[in-house]
Amino acid sequence: MISVSAASFVVVAALLVTAWAYISLSRYEGSYVNILVPSLIIGVPAYYLLPLIHIRLFGTEASTYAYLYVYVTLAAENVAFVYAYTRKRGRRLRLPFTWSYQNFTLLAVASLAIGIILYAPLLLQFREFLFDPRQIYAQTRVGFGPQFFLSSALAYLAIILILFSGRSFLTKAGVVAVATSLVLLHGSKGQALNIILILALYYIYVKGRKVGLKGALVVYVSMGFAVLLFFAATMRLGDSPDEVLESISSYSDYTRNAMLVIDSDMPLQYGRIAIESNTVSLIPRALMPSKPRNFGTFFLTDKFYPEWLDADSSPGFGVGAQYADFGIFAIVYIVLFALFRGWLARAFVDRLRLYQHPGDFFVVLFLADIALFPLGTGWFLPEALFVALALRYLSKVGADKVYVERPRVSCPSSSVRTAIGGVVRWPLSHRGN
Repeated sequence: MISVSAASFVVVAALLVTAWAYISLSRYEGSYVNILVPSLIIGVPAYYLLPLIHIRLFGTEASTYAYLYVYVTLAAENVAFVYAYTRKRGRRLRLPFTWSYQNFTLLAVASLAIGIILYAPLLLQFREFLFDPRQIYAQTRVGFGPQFFLSSALAYLAIILILFSGRSFLTKAGVVAVATSLVLLHGSKGQALNIILILALYYIYVKGRKVGLKGALVVYVSMGFAVLLFFAATMRLGDSPDEVLESISSYSDYTRNAMLVIDSDMPLQYGRIAIESNTVSLIPRALMPSKPRNFGTFFLTDKFYPEWLDADSSPGFGVGAQYADFGIFAIVYIVLFALFRGWLARAFVDRLRLYQHPGDFFVVLFLADIALFPLGTGWFLPEALFVALALRYLSKVGADKVYVERPRVSCPSSSVRTAIGGVVRWPLSHRGN
């Protein structure tokens, strides 16, 4: 078993490496609020700060190897993402099909309306919990996936689309307010925080705003205060300061559970957990009555915390899920995915700055680790790309100008972007509707 001082050193060392990666990317972007912030705003407390509190309060139980493996992997993942994101690239990533800048308001309102219609039956069924949405969240963990999670995804989509419309501030604020209310009624702290992150990245990557270090600190303190409010509104933290610390520090179980998997004698799953998390989780239980409860990461819950599975819940296992699949080679798997995610994120950020289209912004948000598909498990890149292509197609329905991409577009001053039927102006000056 690792000592308290050694465990604290490992956590702090990994945190410093992560901070270095964040500062490097911030300097590259010219803004301390950037694409890495969504993962860090959750990851720094959950993986570093809260574990330090837990270590000081309750000591350690894991081996030295487990501690080193988890925190070297976490640090390496952040460094790999930043490395790939900041590398120079040659050709611009192109997407198929033509597109335009129409129908954003209609699509936003339609998405929000469908989301409300999907979620309304749950609100009626659990109407006694309207002022305690956390209870709705607890009661709908199993069997309500299409209604619960799809309605959240549609609310996010409505916010994204209305931001790109040419409507007035009041219209945008109204749609965002209704969508936010719908998300808050889901009772999930993470889903509510996602809205703040979506708005933040919109002003950075679409509006082109830059936030310095002091401004970023104000943003982070504000987000931290919002998270504390979510905690206070949805949880009973305890009556004494020690109980409050214990309740909050329990959210550090991502790393502790990962170490539990690493120190166990569990046989390798050879990718089974990853495959099931990205496939079985998408199948509604209504279409698959025999859908197992212990698929994907729930398999780990069934093995290590069966009482949680009986309560239709599951703790997080962090990098333990990849370790269960690939053993000591999990770090290779995670780093390769981080490199790919960094490369793809930079490609779509470049596209977003050039084309200013909500389809590209949707993928940027997804690659920033904002859970636009809040299923709790899986990495749904194909679905995110499908949404982006669908938005491109729907934005040209009935449009008077339709755009097509040409190779080797290097800057907005180029004249190689054309519409079907003739040359048109750049979309940077084009207001959608």
